[in-house]
Amino acid sequence: MIFKSLIIAFSMYSKIPVPKIEWSEKNLRYVLCFFPLVGAVIGLFEFLWMKFCYVFEAGKILQTLILFVIPLLISGGIHADGFIDTSDALSSYKGKEDKLFILKDSHIGAFALIKFILISSVYVAFSSCFVFEKKFFVWALSFVLSRVLSGFAAANFKCAKNNGTLYTFSSLAVKKITNALLVIEFIFCLILILKIDLISAICILGSMTVFFAYFRIMSYKEFGGITGDLCGWLVCMLETLSTVACGILFLIGI
Repeated sequence: MIFKSLIIAFSMYSKIPVPKIEWSEKNLRYVLCFFPLVGAVIGLFEFLWMKFCYVFEAGKILQTLILFVIPLLISGGIHADGFIDTSDALSSYKGKEDKLFILKDSHIGAFALIKFILISSVYVAFSSCFVFEKKFFVWALSFVLSRVLSGFAAANFKCAKNNGTLYTFSSLAVKKITNALLVIEFIFCLILILKIDLISAICILGSMTVFFAYFRIMSYKEFGGITGDLCGWLVCMLETLSTVACGILFLIGI
């Protein structure tokens, strides 16, 4: 049952080929526990790519663009889709019900496109500052941390609607076990990044934690709770914040 939840987590949140598993109530109980493992795979591929660039002295443009593309390829763009839908809803400045309706709209608005280009440009710009050293390793682990926080929100925050994939995962999750495993994953990452580089760990984790608190306030105020799209928006924002924080540290030489 636990292994099947792992398979479903990867089938839902990544494009990594996995066997087909029935989405039964039992098999969905621990999906959110394994969501951060997708981030671990992304971080690993980012590390391997950066190692390749270091060994073969690849150009900065090639290095940076692939660092941007890897998370999109592995995740299948599911979080980027959530970012775009959420940006559309927030840009409407309408009421909660209208915003929730916009989240379901498959069309992309002009402001959502502008915001996605903006956040992508910021991500690429600051990641161009990266070099293959310990601060980069902390950044690679931020893909796990972003999904731990998103998974915690999915398991514990109020859902804005009583349907959809997130509501299914949240309502069927065994909360105590899910939270316990997410906390263990968080502590493991925390200890690891603090050992790797204290300053970058504090900056990246601090910025992500502050934004996570803002996310809770914003989602309740603007939508009456969270949705799958909002959790995807959170992942994109957290990853961009960690990239900015790490990029600044490389720039100033700390």
